[in-house]
Amino acid sequence: MILGLDTASVAGNKNVDWRKAKAGGVSFAFLRSNYGDQQDTAFAREWPRVLEAGITRGAYLYLRHPRGGGKIKAPEPEAQAHAMVKTIGGVQPSDFPPTVDVEFSGDGRAETGLSARQCLDRVQRCVGALRNIYGCAPLLYTSARVWRDDLANLDAPDLMDCPLWLARYPFKPGPAKLGAALDGVAAPPIPAPRAADPDDWWFHQYQGDATSAPGFPSGNVDLNRFNPLVGAFEPLVRPGEGARARWVRDRLNGTTLADFQSQHGLVPDGVIGPRTFAYLAWQSKP
Repeated sequence: MILGLDTASVAGNKNVDWRKAKAGGVSFAFLRSNYGDQQDTAFAREWPRVLEAGITRGAYLYLRHPRGGGKIKAPEPEAQAHAMVKTIGGVQPSDFPPTVDVEFSGDGRAETGLSARQCLDRVQRCVGALRNIYGCAPLLYTSARVWRDDLANLDAPDLMDCPLWLARYPFKPGPAKLGAALDGVAAPPIPAPRAADPDDWWFHQYQGDATSAPGFPSGNVDLNRFNPLVGAFEPLVRPGEGARARWVRDRLNGTTLADFQSQHGLVPDGVIGPRTFAYLAWQSKP
């Protein structure tokens, strides 16, 4: 099991010890860079510390929509994307590409005063802006429930190559569930437009508001696990391969996974863990 976490300033974490987190089994971490166009107050402090601890890191943008039935406006999606880029600054090839957080607070989409199509359009505009800036597909944080209840299970062909980070909570908030507690935990449901492949997910947020996580003496975090992929990935496509295998081949561009790993200073073990995934995700699709 490859464990990670995500957090934001609102979680109330003080005196985070990222090295202790890594020693406790944390391999990757996502930090909120922006709430809409507003920079998260903890990001500048924690972002370099995650890297220094040797943890694979990623930043996410909480994409804001109108609220109060549409009376409370939100920045345009492109403005939020550009604010995120400004907040993050330089990125490393070992970092995850940016993530767009697709969820709806309060009473869900009803809060926005917008249709499902209009909300999806805002997501697509934000993703498109980040894709144009970084030259690769951003990650999407969402859930099958959000896609069903708020986005009416609408298709989005331009988002199909965005790696999925999905939320589903088999555990309630409280003491962090780690190690053997995860044995037998089911995969998260896949949003309907991509549900044909039940393995089409890379990250699973499995516990929200977890306390007493390694390295976090106060506050709380959301806990996640990574879905590794194992294979030689020679250039020849194999019939019946899943969506993630096709995603990998598109980014290997004719080389083997072991060669790709060696070229980027990674252990050529044929396993796509968080670090190899990060390097692959920056590769543009042909």
